[in-house]
Amino acid sequence: MARRNKRKNILDWWQTVLDETKDLVDDSIDRIRDDDDDDDLRDDVAELKRSIVDLSAKLDALAATKTPSKTLP
Repeated sequence: MARRNKRKNILDWWQTVLDETKDLVDDSIDRIRDDDDDDDLRDDVAELKRSIVDLSAKLDALAATKTPSKTLP
C-alpha cells in the first residue's frame, strides 16, 4: 500500500509541474500578444501634444490681455 501512495504522490507532483508549465507558457503568449500597447502610447503622446498646444495658446491669450507691469531699471 505504501508503494501505491508513493506513486500517487509522484503523479500528483508531475501533474502540478505540467499545470504550472502550461500556465507559464499561456501567460507568456498572452504578454507577447499584448504588445499592441504601442498604439495606445502613440495616441496618448498625440493627445498630450494637443493639450500643450491648447495650454500655450491660452497662456499667450492671458499674457496679451494683461497690462505690462513696471519693469525694474
